[in-house]
Amino acid sequence: MSKEMLKNLIELVPEKDIDTLYRVIVKFVPEVIPEPEELEALRAGREDRAVNGTIPHEAINWD
Repeated sequence: MSKEMLKNLIELVPEKDIDTLYRVIVKFVPEVIPEPEELEALRAGREDRAVNGTIPHEAINWD
């Protein structure tokens, strides 16, 4: 079976079952071990958010 054939089969799945199909497919995707730099970036981001908090999307001047 080709990837294209699998894509076509997915199109036949009823919308109400897409979430279930997604959970099944994700189980076949190999987990990637994060690099040390990635872990450090996550830690730094969490620390920054804990110290500085966040701002609402509406508070940003996008102009």
